[in-house]
Amino acid sequence: MESTTFLDISESLDRLAGDKELLIRLYELFSIDAPKKLSEIHHFSDKGELYQLERTAHSLKGAAATVGATQLHVLALHLEQAAKAQDMNQVSLLCNELDLVCSQTLKAMRTYNASP
Repeated sequence: MESTTFLDISESLDRLAGDKELLIRLYELFSIDAPKKLSEIHHFSDKGELYQLERTAHSLKGAAATVGATQLHVLALHLEQAAKAQDMNQVSLLCNELDLVCSQTLKAMRTYNASP
């Protein structure tokens, strides 16, 4: 199949033994869960609760890896590391970038789900 800038669809399908229906279902679940995680990340960032932010970024990182959201996975990893290092400047920058990449990733998922 294909890869987009935000999703590695081929790799995901390989891991799922070519099960497109399962991939679509995973994308649907991720589309519900990721915005919640982003909201929590912003809340924890605003409150300076870096441990909770680190844990939520870790969770988002794993979810992104599961669905082949490669850029989102890398950003969540960097955010997790920045929170652990208590680097608020980096946390702030990464949170903003995470919003944009997550939005584009969800758009790519919707496009894939809508394809025949």
